Amino acid sequence: MAEAKGSIDADATASRAVASSGTRYSLQRKVALWTLGMVMVPTLLCALWLNDMALTALTETHHRNVSNLTQAVATGLTNRLNDGWSPEAQDVIDALFLERRLAFIVITDPQEHVLHRRSIDPDAWAQFTRQTGLAGMNGSIDLERIMSFGEAGQTSVRRTPIFNPPNRTDVPRQLEGFVLLGLRDPSLPDAMARLRWLQFLAAALVCALSLPLVLLAVRKWTSPLKELMLATVRLGQGENPPPVPVTTRDEIGQLGAAFNDMAARLSAAHNDLRAANEDLERKVEARTSQLNEANDRLESEIREKNEFLRAVSHDLGAPLRNIDGMAGLLLSKYKAQLADDALNKLERISANAKVQIDLLNDLLELSRIRTRQGKRERVDLQVLAEEVRTNLCYDLEAHRIALEIHGPLPTVLAERNRMRQIFQNLLDNAVKYMLDAKERRIIVGYERWEGRAHFFVNDTGRGIAKQDQPHVFDVFRRAQHSGSHHVAGRGVGLASVKAIIECYGGRIWLESELGKGTTFHFTFDAQQVGLEGENPGEDSEVQKTTTSEALNAALERLIDSPAKSE
Repeated sequence: MAEAKGSIDADATASRAVASSGTRYSLQRKVALWTLGMVMVPTLLCALWLNDMALTALTETHHRNVSNLTQAVATGLTNRLNDGWSPEAQDVIDALFLERRLAFIVITDPQEHVLHRRSIDPDAWAQFTRQTGLAGMNGSIDLERIMSFGEAGQTSVRRTPIFNPPNRTDVPRQLEGFVLLGLRDPSLPDAMARLRWLQFLAAALVCALSLPLVLLAVRKWTSPLKELMLATVRLGQGENPPPVPVTTRDEIGQLGAAFNDMAARLSAAHNDLRAANEDLERKVEARTSQLNEANDRLESEIREKNEFLRAVSHDLGAPLRNIDGMAGLLLSKYKAQLADDALNKLERISANAKVQIDLLNDLLELSRIRTRQGKRERVDLQVLAEEVRTNLCYDLEAHRIALEIHGPLPTVLAERNRMRQIFQNLLDNAVKYMLDAKERRIIVGYERWEGRAHFFVNDTGRGIAKQDQPHVFDVFRRAQHSGSHHVAGRGVGLASVKAIIECYGGRIWLESELGKGTTFHFTFDAQQVGLEGENPGEDSEVQKTTTSEALNAALERLIDSPAKSE
């Protein structure tokens, strides 16, 4: 019962969808109108054509009658006009008046002098004289020409010569005169009108009888298409329509069979897709649950490692500071009493303790960069770069290095100390690794690049070997193949720069060739640093990066490796 009700509702919905698509322009109506037009137009054209043929036939018959009658009168008057008008000619004319359609007759001699004229229908004679402008016969209508006038051409006039003798060969033909005869048929307009009405009535009857036949045929032809349309609408709505009945073997029947086959295939594919989607949803839910668990474990591990790092740094930092303090106290108090070898060892203990303390401080600072975000403010990087230049002026002058800042650098919304740390570390590295380069120059530049803020620091120093480039930003990693291993450093500066840049949605990379200098490129997300539209809020979530690998490497190097003095 529920399935039947659902099917009825689906049919009603599909019917409304078809109706809303515009029944005014339905195929059934179009075919019906076109078929009726194809029936009615030829029928009306045939009626017009037959009417014209009938009118032409009636007119020609009327003309033949006036021609025959005029010729008969001319023949009857032959040899009767030699001495003018004669009683024999009068007898011929009197006999002619038995023809009721006769309108008027005029007999003239060869010079067109009127010998006899009689008008039975004064209106016809008046119309003739008005039509031709003739008061008599002089200059009348041409021979052998039939003239028609009046309603529907009901009056026809013919002028025929009278020759004498018509049938003798020993005597030459001689013109005796002319006959001008007008014949009027009052029934001709009525006959033509009646014929026209009957023909159009027949055409209307044909169209009226064709209408139900056309509608019946069109409905029979288009009803399968309507069922096919309803089924198509239901199929488009994601339902499984019943098969379309196929009752013929023509193109419509073949279309219905093809649709049934397509609907069956689509239904099977839809069922398979639904099953696959359900299975995929189950797998996605399971995988999402696994990822959430893994993410929770990872966050827990990161928190534990951060706590462990702080604890280790504190626990190691305090003894190291005590060791450094005790070594310094011994050096200051018992320096004169100790042997040179003991003094040397105490100095080495103090130096190594300071190195380890500095490493712990750097490691703690790296952890703070990734986990603790400070307050953001507007920082003019042009002013900041000039301040860094001032701080490095002694080293720049001592190493004879020219520092060029291709500004103006933009103003960003960021932590001032972090921005200073980026430029300080990059410029400090460029100064330290300039070494013995002939051209000694550092360039700081900026450009907008693909919707991001792009900065670069270029130097003309020694450069970095290709083997060392993948490890430049690793914690506590120093170049081994670039010939610069004797330069002082702890291997944390570039790792800190990378961490800061990633916190602002950017990335850093380098281009370098050994002996030709190095260029460090780094970008900021324009929205993260407030370069596009309104500045991002200070409370907006900052991108966080995973620190487990860096912290693991740092701890391993810190605990397992022996301290190295500079």
